[in-house]
Amino acid sequence: MGSVIYRILSTAGLVLIVIGGIFYGIFYTSGWPAVLPLLFGLALTIAAFAGGYRSEKSEGSRRTTRFGIGAGLSVVTVAAILIFLQTLSFRHTATIDLTSNRRFSLSPQTHKVLDALISPVHLTGFYKETSQDRVVLQDLLESYSACNPSVTFIFIDPDREPVLARNYGITRTGVLFIESGQAREEIKDPAEDRLTNAIVRVTSGRIKTVCFLIGHGEKSVYETGPHGISAFMEALRTESFEVRDLVALAAEKIPEECDILVSAGPEKDIVKHEQNVILDYLAGGGRTLFLVDPMTEIANIEGILAAYGILLGNDVIVDRQGKLLAGNFLTPVVNSYGKHPITEGFRHFSFFPQARSVTVLKDLPPTLEVTVLAKTNEGAYSESDMATLLEGQTQYEPSEDLKGPIDIAVASVMRVPASSVPDSAYAATESRMVVFGDSDFAGNSNLRLSGNKDLLLNTVHWLAEAEDMISIRSTDDLQQPVLLTATQGRFVFWIPVIALPALVLLAGAATLTWRKRTVR
Repeated sequence: MGSVIYRILSTAGLVLIVIGGIFYGIFYTSGWPAVLPLLFGLALTIAAFAGGYRSEKSEGSRRTTRFGIGAGLSVVTVAAILIFLQTLSFRHTATIDLTSNRRFSLSPQTHKVLDALISPVHLTGFYKETSQDRVVLQDLLESYSACNPSVTFIFIDPDREPVLARNYGITRTGVLFIESGQAREEIKDPAEDRLTNAIVRVTSGRIKTVCFLIGHGEKSVYETGPHGISAFMEALRTESFEVRDLVALAAEKIPEECDILVSAGPEKDIVKHEQNVILDYLAGGGRTLFLVDPMTEIANIEGILAAYGILLGNDVIVDRQGKLLAGNFLTPVVNSYGKHPITEGFRHFSFFPQARSVTVLKDLPPTLEVTVLAKTNEGAYSESDMATLLEGQTQYEPSEDLKGPIDIAVASVMRVPASSVPDSAYAATESRMVVFGDSDFAGNSNLRLSGNKDLLLNTVHWLAEAEDMISIRSTDDLQQPVLLTATQGRFVFWIPVIALPALVLLAGAATLTWRKRTVR
């Protein structure tokens, strides 16, 4: 009778242990609902083994009971180890991203922003509990929080918390709020680039302004066609910049709120008054970006560049490698970059349709530092005979043309003495300038080519003294279909569909034959 009771107790103990394990391991329930069944089950199991051991009279039965107790303790020990490892894995997580475009990892830009983050940031997402978008976003936010614990987040179902949803002015699901201090920003359909830049905006204070000079045939930020730069404007806004036009002809000075002045592909030269206004802006610590196309007469602009140690070539760069990669000889392909914060770690190709050379002047003053940002390959050369170029008969002439590598982008920094412009409205201690020998690479049809966009945005961030935002941005999801040749297709069919099942059949037939012979 006693042995029956002990068997019932041991069975009940095992059942309780299984129930506790299900609550803890499958439903991820912690606390008493999982702990109590585990404790009671363990106590019943130990009591059953101990009572059974005392009730057994023969040495064989006692030995069997001891083996049973040892096996039970082994099971408990293994379970304890597994629970410890599971707890450790929850507290200290690590992931490995083996995708070619690092689609499941935060971009270097995001890491820079989060590493420099001081103020706490709280994210509130309004999503239904059954939403698949919530699952995807939660994985992304967990990556942010793991990178910097100052980033916290919660999810709220508007149907379950209608009062809180009204306080945020929620009219639809799928909205994420980013808050830091008194600043709050709302984004819809959040992706990594939007989320990172929203964090920058709510933690950085004043948004910087990029002013585009107009009135000389420059490319328009509002033109959506292939020759416009509206995509550049949208990229700047995504990167937390304000964008506006500027007419310098009627201005006495460049507005104080203009953090960066851009001249994007002028077809005509500026007048002397505009030149003086821009020079005064630079002398007070201004920041300028010139995108200058070949075959344009812009003497006053060249005068501004010369003051910063930069010379525009009266030429067009011819690159035979461009025929292979870009479809024509007049699109230099650049993969050689100078040592500068703009191009640090930059490993992408850049394409410059119809570009001119941009070189550094000699005998620069000690207050001026000029760095080459990008140059062509050795196979390129600059054609200075425009008539020959227009006829399509261009060829390298050692006596007239410049052989590659040819500088195509230059950055210049001039230290500004505090007493040089005492009445200036600008307060920076240095002025910065970047010149590209092409504006088409920033156009709507070329901006997304390889590294063009990153190179241009890195330049703007360096001019704005936002070096923490200089990096390679997050990549789009990459679809990689498996494309097989006819031979590979036949191999994939014959091996798993025909060969492997045939081997199994042959092994079974051989085993059956061997057994029949053994029996005989």
